Amino acid sequence: MANEFALTLQPYAPLALHQTRASGQYVGTLDYIPGTALRGALAAAYLAQHGRPDDTFRSLFMSDMVLYGDLWPAVEDKSTTLIPATAQICKRFGFGHSDSFRDALLDALVSQPSDAKCLVADDEKRLCHEPLDRVSGYLCGLSPVELLSPRVRLRVNTAIERGSGTVAREMLFTQHTLTGQRKTKDKDKPELILFRGVVRLADPALKDHLEALLKAPLFLGSGRSRGLGEVGVKAWAEAPASEPLAERWRKFNEAAHRAGGDSSTCYFSLTLLSHLALRDEWLRPVLDAITPEHFGLPDSVTWVYHSNSTRPVLFLNAVTVAGWNAALGLPKPDTVALARGSVLLAQCPADQEQVVLARLSEIEAEGVGERRNEGFGRVAVCYPIHYECWR
Repeated sequence: MANEFALTLQPYAPLALHQTRASGQYVGTLDYIPGTALRGALAAAYLAQHGRPDDTFRSLFMSDMVLYGDLWPAVEDKSTTLIPATAQICKRFGFGHSDSFRDALLDALVSQPSDAKCLVADDEKRLCHEPLDRVSGYLCGLSPVELLSPRVRLRVNTAIERGSGTVAREMLFTQHTLTGQRKTKDKDKPELILFRGVVRLADPALKDHLEALLKAPLFLGSGRSRGLGEVGVKAWAEAPASEPLAERWRKFNEAAHRAGGDSSTCYFSLTLLSHLALRDEWLRPVLDAITPEHFGLPDSVTWVYHSNSTRPVLFLNAVTVAGWNAALGLPKPDTVALARGSVLLAQCPADQEQVVLARLSEIEAEGVGERRNEGFGRVAVCYPIHYECWR
């Protein structure tokens, strides 16, 4: 099994991680560090030290020997949870009514789903009764629910002439940047945040090479000539053990059977922790036509269907991922993928449990689809938020 290491980066300067290719006057920023940006920063550090690519460079950055995961915002001593597409919260007050937060995945198994409303009471004990709406982002606590939202700042800069490298007259460029702080109720007391993720090594011999690079100055994203993008390594250690898959499977099925699922059937969820890039035999992106076979699951596995419907329980979002090839100075081709946070609900006969669990363990360890060395294709099975926050 690959060695897993937890990497924590601390921003020393604002980060500009463009959501889309910067083809206009304005561009937004991602709220996390993609694995492709981490890989690019380490590759640049390697070339600065060694001057040219060699066999070690190709093993580190041009193969699947090292998988660079996305780095999510995090705070000290707390784990970060990606909010899935199945999460809901009060449409009017949002996290002002944090007790209304719930996950709706297992509602698909309820014979008579209820119309969920916000039941938080005000000071006069009147219930809110506003409808619940979808929510996205990150949590740094499930009990109680605690939102983790990075602070973003709008920066206005002068545009640069590509040919001369000088300021372009009467042209401005506006972009959002991550400040390295967390949004809090008290704006005068900002809280610093870190970015944490997992790096998987298929060959333990590459660990020393990677650790040497982590000691070098690292720069991420765009705007580096303007002083943006510098980060430092806060921590690098073996990743802590997560809750065993078998235990998550047991808890998920206990909740699924309470929700009305068939007692002779095993249920499990597949939650995308990063974008999933799949293509069919005609090289078209696989989106809503995704099947269990795309995950390499046995024939006994099928999607769960909504009650009295032919519609499978799939909460899917699509995303177009742009990129930049720094070595060539050219944009990468766009990748159309299923967006992180998408959720799929599957089932299998109880007598196939061990066979399915064996494949699911491989999926969590190795990922699925293309560009896995850039952080794509990470999947969580029976993600705890689905059963801990369902009610």
